[in-house]
Amino acid sequence: MKQAYFNTSEFKQLLEQNALENFEQIWSLETEWFEEPNYRRNGWSGVIKYPLVNSSGKTVWIFIKRQENHNCKTILHPFKGVPTFRREHLNIQHLINQNIPTLTTLYYNERTIDGKDQAILITLSLEGYQSFEAFCANDENRSISQRPEIMALAGTVIRKLHDAHFRHSCLYLKHLFVKNEANDIDVRLIDLEKLKWLPLYSQIRRNDLSRIIRRGESMTHEDLRTLLDSYYKSGPDLQRTSLAKELNTLLNRQKRYF
Repeated sequence: MKQAYFNTSEFKQLLEQNALENFEQIWSLETEWFEEPNYRRNGWSGVIKYPLVNSSGKTVWIFIKRQENHNCKTILHPFKGVPTFRREHLNIQHLINQNIPTLTTLYYNERTIDGKDQAILITLSLEGYQSFEAFCANDENRSISQRPEIMALAGTVIRKLHDAHFRHSCLYLKHLFVKNEANDIDVRLIDLEKLKWLPLYSQIRRNDLSRIIRRGESMTHEDLRTLLDSYYKSGPDLQRTSLAKELNTLLNRQKRYF
């Protein structure tokens, strides 16, 4: 077994207080699935949402992701591959190091037992957040005053991701999370399994942004316009580039309203 990663010694203690002090106890935890296991790559991967109770009686909600023989091939491991959660854990850390808002990894570990590769990734639940997919589909959010600010912030976050040479590679509305509370608006990126560092911006920007335009069915034309404008202006101005021209053309072809 490789050495376990803990976000803090306090979280390690919190796990111990909840009888989850080692890999086997976390692996054997029995509760309902939050996401039913996904069977592919000759293995499986599933998610549960679980409450931890700290010493003061406060509940801390976490997501526990467990997988077995659910590997991805890499340059260094072209045959057997490595657990996809290892890649996701490392990608989360890459974004945190660049101050790009994302999940918080609390624990990661992996082991091989009886020839089976097993991995556990624990992240802090984004309580108070919802996906952009859910936010945009909710009729009650159609005319709220913070909507333009939320779209602009999403554009800023995506631009920051790209300026650090990272491409999400699977950027759908369900992978953007927003918190909209009084004086507290926040946007975070999740599902980083396919995140890639790439040297050329041309390999990065079109892929993610065109997917948002094409697949952001619950967003209005004005939502997308606000997001793109913020993206173009959050750093060296991109408004007069061939990228902006191409994306604006795509946006106008798919113009939609509530």
